[in-house]
Amino acid sequence: MNTKNRFGMGGRTSVAAAAALLGLSLAGGAHAQDEDPIKVGFAIAKSGWLSNYDGPPFKAAVLKIEEINEAGGLSGRQIEYEVMDTKTDSERSATAGATLVNEGVDLLIVSCDYDFGAPAALAGNRAGIISFSLCAADPKMGVQGVGPYAFTATSAAQSEGIAIAEYAQKNMGLETVYVLEDTTIEYNKSACAGFRAAWKQGAGEQSILGNDTFKNDDPSIASQINRIKGLEETPDAIFMCSITPGGASATRQIRAAGIDLPILANTAMVGNYWLDAVPDLEDFYVPALISIYGDDPREEVHAFLEKFEARWDGPPASSYSVLGYTLIEQWEYAVNEAGTTDSDQVLAVLNQLDDQPFTAGPTSYTDQLHIQVDRPWLIMEVSDGSFRAVETYRNSMTPDMKLLFRVGQ
Repeated sequence: MNTKNRFGMGGRTSVAAAAALLGLSLAGGAHAQDEDPIKVGFAIAKSGWLSNYDGPPFKAAVLKIEEINEAGGLSGRQIEYEVMDTKTDSERSATAGATLVNEGVDLLIVSCDYDFGAPAALAGNRAGIISFSLCAADPKMGVQGVGPYAFTATSAAQSEGIAIAEYAQKNMGLETVYVLEDTTIEYNKSACAGFRAAWKQGAGEQSILGNDTFKNDDPSIASQINRIKGLEETPDAIFMCSITPGGASATRQIRAAGIDLPILANTAMVGNYWLDAVPDLEDFYVPALISIYGDDPREEVHAFLEKFEARWDGPPASSYSVLGYTLIEQWEYAVNEAGTTDSDQVLAVLNQLDDQPFTAGPTSYTDQLHIQVDRPWLIMEVSDGSFRAVETYRNSMTPDMKLLFRVGQ
């Protein structure tokens, strides 16, 4: 493995130690390469609930870095990386980001959520260093919320909500819905905002038969379930914008209460790892990035999964993994086009991407929008104890800036 490791104290870990903390395994030995390497810093969660989301794309990012190094490096220079554990804590995120910036990283990679990734990204932005979130779907992880040097590798949560709303109406023939919103983090609120906007556009405001809220750590949603069961008209489906573990708990309680309506959800609920909590779950749908279960229709995704499994001795734990790989692809492309790692010149290239093909799908940025808004989705359904690919779907409604930042929502 042609990756130069960094060793340090004060919470910093070597590549090998970082992998061990994440429960990963490193193949082969790591050793120093060029005297003047390119430096990538990871301020991510290796512990706490957010590690479930950060871990898979981190592995994929390392995979792509190793591929670049083995092919001779980026612009002839090897890439070294360092990982600092934020422990799913916003204050630790800020500290980790500042530490890595002070060490002179050329690229800063932060956690999968705006609330926990932004503090690190702000340190990068103040220093004029490009930062990428592994998978934060809140549009504030960009120009408006962090600054012009901040990006995220994924699509806006609003697009998740829009895509599943459009799909449910156009392809499933659903006409009415009940919205159940987990208000714990901004991501959930954005997904629900996109869903409501698209559902109203397609079927009118009256077709949303109710709105309710809960918190991810609520031990019970019995009151919300009673309100659903007490509706004068039974909705065709429930849309739940949430994350694990609370989303899994809510799903279990809904089914245990005898409510067998289709449940539509956002992308954070994809992944077989939580399905044991809801035995025999059916009629559960999400818009996913990729399928990791062997049925993705795209050849480039199959190639990525084969490389991932060979490198890490097993498949990725979630479809978010592809975003770490694509993040490094994007940065590699921009550095090669710019002919330098200088952030301002790399930024200029990134801001002009227009449906540029990468493994996660076509990618576009502007100087005002550093998140995807209409990248195609893979609709997934739970069947026989696993998520299964249904079909690809690209949302026709594109969220405007007011919807992306929930102005007047």
